Amino acid sequence: MRMRGLRTSAEKILDNIYAFFIFIITASIGMAVFSGLLNIFNALLISILLDIAFVAISYYLEYRMRVREEKPSEILLSYIFLDDVLLLFLYQWTIIFPMIIPLLISTKGSPFHVILLAPLGTIAWIYLTTKFPLFSFLTKIEPLDYQVPYKVYVAKYERAGKFKEKLEKANANALVSGIIRPKIILLPSLFEFLNEDEIRGVIAHEIGHIVHKDHLKSLFPITVNIISVEFLALFFYYSYVVGDDKVGSLFFMLGMLLSVIPFFFSFYVRRMELKADLYAARAVGKDTYISALRKLHEYGIPRDWSGDHPPLEKRIDYVLKN
Repeated sequence: MRMRGLRTSAEKILDNIYAFFIFIITASIGMAVFSGLLNIFNALLISILLDIAFVAISYYLEYRMRVREEKPSEILLSYIFLDDVLLLFLYQWTIIFPMIIPLLISTKGSPFHVILLAPLGTIAWIYLTTKFPLFSFLTKIEPLDYQVPYKVYVAKYERAGKFKEKLEKANANALVSGIIRPKIILLPSLFEFLNEDEIRGVIAHEIGHIVHKDHLKSLFPITVNIISVEFLALFFYYSYVVGDDKVGSLFFMLGMLLSVIPFFFSFYVRRMELKADLYAARAVGKDTYISALRKLHEYGIPRDWSGDHPPLEKRIDYVLKN
């Protein structure tokens, strides 16, 4: 979960198992609604109860693995717990929504209704991740005064109460948020272990992404994801509403093929990261930027949370050779 700094391989494996289990449960709820075993109200209620249980178990396991000052009861009654439950609930319903749209439309609707309505859940999720770029409703961004072409903000967990400091320390990060008017967002903990020149190096890295249009290129996997959601909804519509299994199977296969594409895009993202590294190194100097990379790595932020960032030594080697 979010309240972590350094992560072990075992924890990452457990997170992947946890995510897969949530996906299976979510898909099962969607199928139960579609098959008539559950109505939407009961599905919503079950989702909320399961989400509370999932997050509570995750927090409990994390508490047992790491010695903390807070009591488990204090964490479970905090805003961060509610925040994670709400985020998990919204994520689940971006999966369930395309499955129940054909049911709501029924035979009185048309494929065009499915195409228009199916991606609304995914689009809403994308909007929320832009509005709350740290995947938390507890954050508030404040402008910083840096003389660069794009606005720079610091994101603070203002609504996290006594957990504010720990959340910020566990999320030392920088990112680009927004498509039309991109902005750069920093976490305050970066300022604790990076000097001013190194901070400017981190900002330059994010500017490099904007200059190279990487924030626009990121629309490709998002678009593919939306189309795959469309195909999934059309599969349910044709197979279970219209009763045309042949057309339904075609959309299912197309959806499965498309869902694999974002995985291969991650290899291209590694190239994007190296180019942004080089842009930053040229802006602030190789020594300064390499120092920032090493400190980020030592702090436990090797920038590989999604598996699509190159290893530290490869990034340093690329900067030194170019």
